[in-house]
Amino acid sequence: MERTVERSCRSRGLLTALKGSLSQHPGSIHWHFKNPQYKGTLELTLCPAKSRLWSKVQAGRKAAWIDETLLELKNDIETELAAVADRVSRKETE
Repeated sequence: MERTVERSCRSRGLLTALKGSLSQHPGSIHWHFKNPQYKGTLELTLCPAKSRLWSKVQAGRKAAWIDETLLELKNDIETELAAVADRVSRKETE
C-alpha cells in the first residue's frame, strides 16, 4: 500500500516534501506532498495496522489543486488495490 500511495502521487506530479510517522499512530507512514506548480501541502497518513489511509489539509496549507488531486488519488489507489485483490483471488483459485 505504501508504494501504491507513492506511485499514485508521483504519477500526478506531486513531490514528497516529508515522509515520517505520527506518534499518535505507531507504525503509521505520514507524508507531505507538494505540487511544484502551486502553493499548498497535502498530508496523507497510512496506518497499516488499521488498514486505513486518510488525508488532512491544514488551514494554512490549503490550495485549490488539493481537492481535485485527492479525488484522482482515491480513484487511482482504489483501482490499483482492486487489481491486486483480483490477482490474489485468481491465484487462490488456480
